[in-house]
Amino acid sequence: MVPSGGSCRNSIEHHRRLVQSVLTMTTHEERLRQKLAPETVGTTLIRAGCFLSAYELIKSEIVDKVRGFFWCGFKDLYDEEHYQRDVLSRNPKSRYRASCGWLVEMDALTSGQVKQLEAIHQHRQEIAHELPKLLIDPDFEVKTDLLVAALGCLRSLGIFWGSIDVDTDPDFDGVDVDYNEIKSGSFLLMEYLVALCGIDAVQAGAAGQTEEERVQ
Repeated sequence: MVPSGGSCRNSIEHHRRLVQSVLTMTTHEERLRQKLAPETVGTTLIRAGCFLSAYELIKSEIVDKVRGFFWCGFKDLYDEEHYQRDVLSRNPKSRYRASCGWLVEMDALTSGQVKQLEAIHQHRQEIAHELPKLLIDPDFEVKTDLLVAALGCLRSLGIFWGSIDVDTDPDFDGVDVDYNEIKSGSFLLMEYLVALCGIDAVQAGAAGQTEEERVQ
């Protein structure tokens, strides 16, 4: 009996789907095998650790140092009135976001960098709470572009806080200081971590430049 045209088409479609399914399974198995390879697991853990460290460095530069800016010079004595009015009032539910807003107004960060910091915070949460998934899911990777962005933010923050230290330190009176050459300890550590992750040095270097340096 000769099969009808419709039966042939159904049979061909069935075999096509079967072949596609097998190919998909084979591809997924290969990607999973690569993901679980010892060298890949090692790289993933290093990058995850570096990302978590980057967030803590940034948080300290933003929350702790903005708070410290309102220190009155005596132990545990702060200008709470101005800190509340100038910083916390910007976002009463988040000291971190409120401090970011203040830093934008002070020209320490740009609004674009604050958006990057939001993405960094969100990805930090994903890594911290879903580390097993990061190790076994081929579609879940540490976002190295955000590590590079973190480096750029730390460079900007280091210049801002460093310039304040220079301007208020009598030892620098009469000294011509290029603020763009200031590199904080947090930035230098982050620069090392980025290199440890195997991220392209040129890309990382560009992130560590100020806007003025990129224009030149």
